[in-house]
Amino acid sequence: MKKILYFTVILLWVTGCASKLPQSISEPLAEAIAVRQAQQAPDAFTGKRVRWGGEILEVDNSEQHTDVLVVGRELEKDGEPVEGSEADARFIARFPGFQEPSDFPEGKRLTVSGTLAGVEVRKVGDYDYSYPVVNVGEFHRWPEKKVYDQYPYYYPPYYGWGRYPGHPWWGYPGYPYWW
Repeated sequence: MKKILYFTVILLWVTGCASKLPQSISEPLAEAIAVRQAQQAPDAFTGKRVRWGGEILEVDNSEQHTDVLVVGRELEKDGEPVEGSEADARFIARFPGFQEPSDFPEGKRLTVSGTLAGVEVRKVGDYDYSYPVVNVGEFHRWPEKKVYDQYPYYYPPYYGWGRYPGHPWWGYPGYPYWW
């Protein structure tokens, strides 16, 4: 009986730690199509599944759908856009129906999975730009990375144990070191 109880607790713990990413976002496609490839040869890729991500530029609502304009970026294995990576090309993530624009703020990271619906030409300034259009099946908005995500062992600008406010040794004589 104890073994069954332990197994159940471990199983619940493991499933509770599971990722909430949709499978189509977290797993790369067998045939990865770059945004620039679809932009240059849209007829060759129309109807194919794609997984693209990047930074949101703007949201455009119409009566039938919502278009989210995105600057494509390189993706990590899990589908997260790499911050600061070279821009691939712009694309349109087309959502059915109305989407609240405040849910897609400018500059935030987004990854979408869906089928390529072709190319739509829109203006960027005075330039005609061909945007590949993805009919979104699933998507994931990525949270901002926190400073301590980049520095896992210490919090800048304090670089030692007991040298930052909130540490149990803070305030004892000699902490923080003043020399």
